Formats: sequence, structure tokens, C-alpha cells
Amino acid sequence: MKRYVAMISMLVLFISIMGTAGTALAAPTENEVDHYLKEIGWTRHDLDTYLKFYEVSLDDFRDIEHLQAELGTPINKENLHGMLDSYDLTEEELEILLSRFGEKVQDYTFLEDLEIAVDFYMTHEEEVARAEDFLVSVGFQAEEARLIFQHILGLPNEDLQAELERLEQKVAEEPNSVEKIFSLWSDFMNAFDVTANLHMENRENKEAVTQEQLLQPGWLEGKTVHLELFNQEGELLATAQMNDQIISPAYVQQTGKELIHLGQLGVRLSDELYHNRMPDTASPYGLGMVLGLLLVAVAGILYRRSLVVGRG
Repeated sequence: MKRYVAMISMLVLFISIMGTAGTALAAPTENEVDHYLKEIGWTRHDLDTYLKFYEVSLDDFRDIEHLQAELGTPINKENLHGMLDSYDLTEEELEILLSRFGEKVQDYTFLEDLEIAVDFYMTHEEEVARAEDFLVSVGFQAEEARLIFQHILGLPNEDLQAELERLEQKVAEEPNSVEKIFSLWSDFMNAFDVTANLHMENRENKEAVTQEQLLQPGWLEGKTVHLELFNQEGELLATAQMNDQIISPAYVQQTGKELIHLGQLGVRLSDELYHNRMPDTASPYGLGMVLGLLLVAVAGILYRRSLVVGRG
């Protein structure tokens, strides 16, 4: 009798383990996802972009309830007013705060995301304002400054941090030649994962500017060069007009320090968003498997003991 009990116990545990695995590997169905996205006013592209930021995909969620729980609480009037009370803000003050960073309440879908942003902006308002003012001083528009900052937030933190540390050392040494200056600019472009298009405009068309031209002594003097920054998908982020100060060692060093500060701020903000809002998609399957195997082993021991007892 004990033999049969032990064997049945092992079978039940095995089925339980396989059931856990099947549940952990499940994912929301297409219809469930489409219905949920319609409720919150998102497209599939919106969802994919959001999940990509946190380095997860739909396959990491057990079911639609798991996805909804991890994405957060959709904003409504009631919970928005509750959040405002907790920060001692009025709706007008919230709009002013967000507008300072090129945003508005309507840019947010989930209350938790808005809370994190508000908390960060109120804590780091001066630093973010300094970064924005710097980008505007370079020649970018306020909206373009916001796009650049959003682009930086989307970069892999570890890679960017490593590049910024390397650039910090290079900027500390005065770039005493045009070649070193353009090498430094190129390093910054690579660090921030952007490409640049330089051209001069006349009445008829755009005339591309080459690095060879820029390297010629005195070529830039009295000229205005138009700069266009693109991300790796070819989307235009910002435009600005540059003159011969871009090859001034003092300007390059000062601008380089500000760019490093901008990148470091982006890393910090991205870290806060990532760690505070990283979806809890860790599957219990691994732990369940270990515990299950342990229980199977115990059942096996009991089974062997039952054999010994039976023979005795």
C-alpha cells in the first residue's frame, strides 16, 4: 500500500511541475491584448515601444491580468487628484511643471509613470533645466531639446555610462588640433548613437559639407554650417546652425563637459524609471521546478524506504 501511495505522490508532483511550467510559459492572447489596448487608447506599436524600454516582451507575461497589473493604473480624474494631493500640487501647477520639460499630462497613460516623472522633475528640476538650457544655447529649439533628451533616455545605460567615462578622460585633455577636435565630436556622436549631416544652404539647394573641407585651415571662417542630427532609424531629432566655434578647443572642452553631464543625467533618470517601473516578469517556474524536484526526491526516498519496510 505504501508503495502505491509513494508512486502516486511522485506522479502528482510531476504533473504539478509540468503544469507550473505550462502556466509560466503562457502569454496574453492577441484578442485579449487588442481589447485591452483599445480600452487604454494605445496601438500595438505603442505597447511594443513601451515594453522595449523595459527590455521585456509580451511573452514575458503569464496572461492579460499579469500584463495589466505590471503596466499600471490608467489615469482618471479621481486618481489624478489623489496624486496631486500627495504632492501638494494643483492641476495648473502640474501642467506648468510638465511643460517645463516639454510634456503634458496627456502624454502619460499610467499613474505610476506620471508619479515617477513628477517626483523626478521636482527633485532634479534644476539639473534638467540646466541640460535643456544647454541644448537651447547650442542652437536647438526647446522641442528638439526634449527629443534629444528622450533619445538619450532610450540608450542602453551600461554602454552609455562606459562611453561617458571614456569621454570624460578625453575631454580633460585639451584637443590641440583640428583632427583631435573632430575625433572628439565623432566619439560623442557614437556615444549618443546619432549621425550628423552637415550642409550649407544656398538659394537652389543644399551643399553637403565634408570632413575634408572642415579640416582645411580657415575654411569655416565666416561661414554658417547647418547641422542635422538623426537617430539610427533615420528620424530627424534636431537641427542647428554652427560656425567656426565648433573647432575652438575651449568651446569643444566646455561643450563636451556639458554633453557628459547631459548623458549622466539621462542615465540617472533612465535608471530611476527602469528600476522603479521594471515589470515583475520573473517567472516562478525556476523556483517551482527546484522545489518540485526536491519533493520528488523526498517521495523517492520514502518509496525506497517503503520497499525496505515491506521486505522487512
